Amino acid sequence: MFVQDTANTIQIQHVEKDTVFVPKYINRDPMMIVSDSGGEQSCKEYIFSLLQDSSYVQNTHKSLFTQKTYCPPKMEMQLNNIHVGNDWIFCIIIFIVLLCALLTKFAKNTIFSFLQGCFSFNKINIITKDGSTINLLTLVPILFIFLPVISLLIYCIFNYYELWTNIVSIKQLNFINKNVSFAWVAIYVTTIVFYFFKVFLIKFFSWVFGQKKISNYYIQIHLNFSILIGFCVFLPVIFTIYSNVFYEKIFIFTSLLIIVLLYVMKLIECFSMIIHSFKFSHIYLFLYLCIVELLPMIIGCKLLFF
Repeated sequence: MFVQDTANTIQIQHVEKDTVFVPKYINRDPMMIVSDSGGEQSCKEYIFSLLQDSSYVQNTHKSLFTQKTYCPPKMEMQLNNIHVGNDWIFCIIIFIVLLCALLTKFAKNTIFSFLQGCFSFNKINIITKDGSTINLLTLVPILFIFLPVISLLIYCIFNYYELWTNIVSIKQLNFINKNVSFAWVAIYVTTIVFYFFKVFLIKFFSWVFGQKKISNYYIQIHLNFSILIGFCVFLPVIFTIYSNVFYEKIFIFTSLLIIVLLYVMKLIECFSMIIHSFKFSHIYLFLYLCIVELLPMIIGCKLLFF
């Protein structure tokens, strides 16, 4: 449009008639334009002079494109963060798949017993040897399956809702954009510290109230449900990572729904087992529920969303 308007404004003056032998236009430079003042100037100079001339008004024409594209704020940051450098994520997924294959090959019955222990008190008795010990084999799938999967889910949530700006400075945000794998490592280490700090609190309360056997049962159920959550959320997290923005939101909510349902089932299983089998004080259970289960969740939501 601009080129057409420019062409319409060009008026070639001093036109000379062609002779029979030599046309006069052959002697003119095609890249030069005769201005209104009579002098010649290049096309580039002529366009710049038009742009600098405030009295010149461009002609407007109707356009087929009547709607404007709206770019919401922070869209550039979101496009830079989502799905950036997924090669390292693919390596983590391959490692988890190989670990699951090894556990299925060499410890199939033990892993299946852990999963059964989520819903059977008899299996808990067998695994913990009647509440005397905690099976440490559960730490392997928790450290290398459950916590990495949860860390990837948190990483996707941070990217999708742009939560990095709420907890880091601009300089740290630029570092995260250039080293996205470092962000996952930081989340992974934080989840490990939080998870085992929670286990430490359970052992601490058991020492205070003199209930070691009950704490062993509770911790074992807690570990068993963590393994179950890791297996159930693994596929939705993969789909979250390798899907577009629309389906990513669906898979995030699917993963969170699975975690919430299994978390509620874990609380019901633990409390029903403790109350009916051991006649434990309801006041102590209420204090545990508020301090260990609910308080960390409330603090986390407060820091991220408010």
